[in-house]
Amino acid sequence: MKSVCNLDFILTFTSLFNLNKLRIMKQTFLSTLLVLIVSTVVLTAQDYKSSIGAKVGYGLVASYKTFFNEKNGIDIFGGIHWGGSLMGGANYSIHADIKSVDNLRWYYGGGANFFAWTAGTYNWAEVGISGNVGLEYTFEDIPLNISLDYVPTFVVYETDDFDNVRRFRSGYGALTARYILKR
Repeated sequence: MKSVCNLDFILTFTSLFNLNKLRIMKQTFLSTLLVLIVSTVVLTAQDYKSSIGAKVGYGLVASYKTFFNEKNGIDIFGGIHWGGSLMGGANYSIHADIKSVDNLRWYYGGGANFFAWTAGTYNWAEVGISGNVGLEYTFEDIPLNISLDYVPTFVVYETDDFDNVRRFRSGYGALTARYILKR
């Protein structure tokens, strides 16, 4: 019986990504990413180039953040969400200095994420589009960066859609600590 449940989950999960929807989502994502990258400002120095660490708030989640230039970066994350679901995603962020405090910056942006889990015979998956806003502090003397963010998410697809009602998830956010790989 368990293999039937797993087969049902696989069929349900794969129906999430039918080829037409996947093609449209891919085109939209790549177009948006291209516009954001092209609209960036001239390359200059920043606090750091890339870092790796962990997020507390989402669950047991790894985070890799890299910058395209002084102001524009991407945070790619994935791991195990509280409750045992697998999750992952990416947020593009635009950063600005807070002039009254050295090494403190605020950021805003957006991205996408997914969650998938199995609980007994119940299988579930969702895809969301997120906004993000937060604060980030980079230490001068040690290779450490910390950030705190709020990530409201609009669920655009879920396998259990409750009469096609889309959901807004307002409780997402995290405290993140990252080791700076490259300044």
